Amino acid sequence: MKRKKNSYTIYDIAKISGFSPKTVSRVINSEESVKAETREKIEEVICRLSYSPNVYAKNLSKKTVTNILISIKKRDAFPLIWFQTLLDKLLISCKEIGINAIVEYYNSDDDIVESIIHTSGSFIDGVIVFYEDENDLRLDYLKKNQVPCIVFGKGFQKDVLYVSNDDYGALYHLMDKLSLSKIKTMWLLMGGKNSVNMERVRGAEEWVEQHSSEVELETIYGLSTIESVYSYSYNHLTNDHHPDVIFVSGDEKVQGLIKACQEKNIDIPNDISIIGFDNIPISQYYTPSLTTIAPDYVELSKQILTCLIKKINGLTVGSVEVSTSLIIRQSTKDLLK
Repeated sequence: MKRKKNSYTIYDIAKISGFSPKTVSRVINSEESVKAETREKIEEVICRLSYSPNVYAKNLSKKTVTNILISIKKRDAFPLIWFQTLLDKLLISCKEIGINAIVEYYNSDDDIVESIIHTSGSFIDGVIVFYEDENDLRLDYLKKNQVPCIVFGKGFQKDVLYVSNDDYGALYHLMDKLSLSKIKTMWLLMGGKNSVNMERVRGAEEWVEQHSSEVELETIYGLSTIESVYSYSYNHLTNDHHPDVIFVSGDEKVQGLIKACQEKNIDIPNDISIIGFDNIPISQYYTPSLTTIAPDYVELSKQILTCLIKKINGLTVGSVEVSTSLIIRQSTKDLLK
């Protein structure tokens, strides 16, 4: 069965002709800096496939600005406030340095052909990938077609450039600030068993191991929503049985824990201390106000764009992990030094 001409992309032309997508783009845009022999071979493939470039893409490719795609895979609990905060910083940074940013929301059950990644031709110079999955089709396609890309968060594929929080260091530093004389048990309520959450758990566990602490850590994965945190907390907390401190990997999910504690008549912070992660704007207005680990959203957006631009320009660049800071509020009372 023949493919419809509209289903071909500039990457297909590049693969069949044996030239790079950039060279194919120069031929499509009638640029003079292409050898006659090269132009002839590419035009032959274009003619044979009846390829018709997207007009919008062709117009964008003629602009002098850099065009990037921010590809966001939707989750069950989406969009999260921390993500919206980082996205806002990214878009502001793009505007300040003259980068044209396009945002797409990509459903987990979508085929790659439904993504702008597939239909963009060469008008997209680079891609920022959010919420990477294991065996992510977006990354497979981008690597196969040599499109510069960067992932937010330490991902599954070791050869993919990423920018993330220093998740290991964040929890290691948190453990270092705890007053050990005041705690014996600590729960870590985590989302999915991905690299971000596993790094956070590793930071806490290795601090305990290295300092021969008597603190007993219990890690619970799979609590990805406010509802799941509420349900687990309600079913496992009582006045007579609760840890001294609970870390929740995500400020929004703390709302489920607070509700469960209220219904079980467990006082925060006198009976139990709570610590979150993200420092979303409303966390300071929780009752009590939430102690949390704060990402540096401005620095994260700066590093994401800097690394991607370097990669687009063919420069060598390594992955970056950005330090966090601890914001101490009422939900931990005098638990932290």
